[in-house]
Amino acid sequence: MPRSGGNADVRWFATGACYVFHPLNAYSDPAELVLDVARYDELSFMSPDAPEERSSRSTSRREGNVARLHRWRVDLARGGVRAEPLDDGDGEFPRIDERRLGRRHRFGYLAATGPEGNDTLQPVFTALRKYDLERRTIETRAFGRGNGVGEPLFVPRHRDAEEDDGYLLSFVYDAARNASDFLILDARNINDEPIARVPLPHRVPYGFHGNWVPERESSDRDGR
Repeated sequence: MPRSGGNADVRWFATGACYVFHPLNAYSDPAELVLDVARYDELSFMSPDAPEERSSRSTSRREGNVARLHRWRVDLARGGVRAEPLDDGDGEFPRIDERRLGRRHRFGYLAATGPEGNDTLQPVFTALRKYDLERRTIETRAFGRGNGVGEPLFVPRHRDAEEDDGYLLSFVYDAARNASDFLILDARNINDEPIARVPLPHRVPYGFHGNWVPERESSDRDGR
């Protein structure tokens, strides 16, 4: 649907069957739309029968039931969609610098499967991954077997900071303590020593979502 359009202006574009929970971002690029998404080939672990299967957790890990970052290019002039994988590793909860929402972006972050891979005894995601989509490079910070990672959240260093100049926030489960840490990383150097690590007295459930609101915006919304 065009930004200034209505129901009569909706156009449909066919692509391969798949499923998407979470997009990274989308923007207009002259004659096409560009969408970066965490794409599943299939999603049987969300089927009505999955809760009844004793092996439903292992079923959710099989090939096709994992998300991989893809770029869709929607050709507005000639029709059609071109799909391009951006990573052959799996991950979810993709995020960007939210000042770039709806605009061309260069960097992205997501929770990813670490180098030890997935099995039924491990958390789904044990690493954070950073994408430079201009240079087509990927950087991974692995936390080790059993240490689950939540959604990474980017916070700019200040209002006028460049894209990727800021902090990466995430909850990381520490299997040795059976509790989670709130971790703050330098977004430009995600494998450096953490800027801060805040031990929490309990485990934060996987899949927990959050966002960052600067104090000034919070005060404005409260009328203070």
